[in-house]
Amino acid sequence: MEQEYVPVHKSWRLNERHYGDLVSYNKKEMVKAHGKEQVKIWRRSYDIPPPDMKDDHPYHPKLDPRYRLMVDKIPKSESLKCTLARSSVYWENKIKPSLQAGKTIMIVGHENNLRSLLMNLEGISKEDIINLCLPRGVPLAYRIDKETLEPLPRPDGNLDEATGFLRGEWLCGDEAVAEILERDRKQVYDTSIENNLELGDSRKQWKNLMEFAIGKGGPEMRAKSSQKGDFFVEKEGVVMVHDEYEEEPIVVGKM
Repeated sequence: MEQEYVPVHKSWRLNERHYGDLVSYNKKEMVKAHGKEQVKIWRRSYDIPPPDMKDDHPYHPKLDPRYRLMVDKIPKSESLKCTLARSSVYWENKIKPSLQAGKTIMIVGHENNLRSLLMNLEGISKEDIINLCLPRGVPLAYRIDKETLEPLPRPDGNLDEATGFLRGEWLCGDEAVAEILERDRKQVYDTSIENNLELGDSRKQWKNLMEFAIGKGGPEMRAKSSQKGDFFVEKEGVVMVHDEYEEEPIVVGKM
């Protein structure tokens, strides 16, 4: 956003959920090995965590200098219920007071952590939350009543058409988000599709939608997202960001 003067607060409570022994594995390979329904339960259910991370896992937190002194406090895997427990603390202590003070805030996180916050904000049941998926990097804007902290209705008075759960507004429109979510569903669960649907024309369309919604970035932002080699040395022609437990790189990381 090129607004470096805006205060930024970071917290481990907004970290992505711990995927346990699934960390580093490709989603589609997991679908082939364990079946679509089992992977959906691991990824989207409320209180069923993935298998625990083994002590010899190559990405075990004990190998990360940031966590070596607190490994005994880190769970071996997390369900959405676990993620909600820690994100709710941040909501009560940081987000809620800011909203009550009338501030405009931006929350940036990973999909499951944002799902936990939306579950709380929108009152989504633990039975329905399995059906809520979010697109990568698409801003979702809410207007909040600062007295009740309830989301105000959208101008059309309806829930969003992309997910059917939310009173927020997708800045690139419901139809565009619905297309992205369908693409993501196929990318994970349709084992007949081998190519990465996030590369090629679909990425360009997504970039155009974002520029339409929030404007083009300045030189620094373009340098960070350039694919032309004007600002950095190309590596196989894509900007690579790993998401969740993907083994293969994808282009746009989930915010």
